[in-house]
Formats: sequence, structure tokens, C-alpha cells
Amino acid sequence: MYLNKAKMAGSKILNGIVIALFALPAIINIFVLVFAFTELDVRKYGIVVHLMMIGLFFFMLLFDIGIIIWRVWAIKRLTRARIYNSMFEEDHDGIITYDSIASMTGNSVAGAIKELMWLVNHNYIVNITLGRTAARVDVLPGDNEFVVLSCPCCGAHVNIRKGGGGKCEHCGTFMREKEA
Repeated sequence: MYLNKAKMAGSKILNGIVIALFALPAIINIFVLVFAFTELDVRKYGIVVHLMMIGLFFFMLLFDIGIIIWRVWAIKRLTRARIYNSMFEEDHDGIITYDSIASMTGNSVAGAIKELMWLVNHNYIVNITLGRTAARVDVLPGDNEFVVLSCPCCGAHVNIRKGGGGKCEHCGTFMREKEA
């Protein structure tokens, strides 16, 4: 596991709280704006007050929506971190080129590098070293043991890092070592 579990859990909770806190005011602002356009008597309060109220609540609505979009984007980034984690766990030799990462994620090479750099620098993904052309899994003491598995499809022998996964060189089947 190359995810920082505590950081991921904290971010998930923070994102949920922020979205919940800003969703209710956004809904209230929508109702106030609808009321201002349909029910409020402009003659009673004056056009200036009416326009100021509409402007204020419209600005608050845009602010709330902006915060919600920002946190949804953060949730998307956490989802991408889980995808990268799966790729690192499935890799059997400990080195994945950025071209491979980009093709597996559907991202551009520059986009994958930028995203990985952000995730590593902000400590969402740990034990990964980013090089010029590839990402390398840092093998921790006790993690450098390999096991030999038989491919369930073709029966070929496949070397897989203990606790990880890999791909059969013969038929391309992905497999994972069963954790006890």
C-alpha cells in the first residue's frame, strides 16, 4: 500500500464536511434569488436595494458553488491516488515509466507527471521516487521478498513481490498474491 491512509481518510472527512457546509447555503441562496425575482416588491424597497440584494446573494451563490467544485476536484484527485496506488501494487519490477502510467490512466504524460508530483509532494502517496522517465517503488526492508505464482489462465510461473500483484508475461493476466 503506497497510500498515506491517515492523510487520505482526513481528506475524505474534510471534503465531506466542507461540501455539506456549503451545499445548504447554496440552496438557500437559490431560494432567496428566486424570491427576489418573483415575489419581492421593488416599489416597496426601491430598485437599488433590490439590485444590491440580488447581487449579494448571487455572489454568495457563486462562492458556495466555487467551494463545492474545488472540493469535488479534490475528491477526484484522491480517486486518482487510489488508481496510482493500484498500479504501483500491481507492478512486479518496481519501475513504471511515465508513458505506461499515462496510457493506463488515459492521462497525458505531462499530466500524469504533474499529478504524481503533487500527490508525492503532499504525502498522499508514499514510498515512491519520481525520476526523469519513470516512477520507482521504494522497497522497504521486508518488502523485497518475491513469491512465485502459477498463472490461473496459462499455468506459467510469475514472480510477484510479496503482498503485491503482477501480470503474467505470457498471457497478460493480472494476478495478486493472496494475503493471509
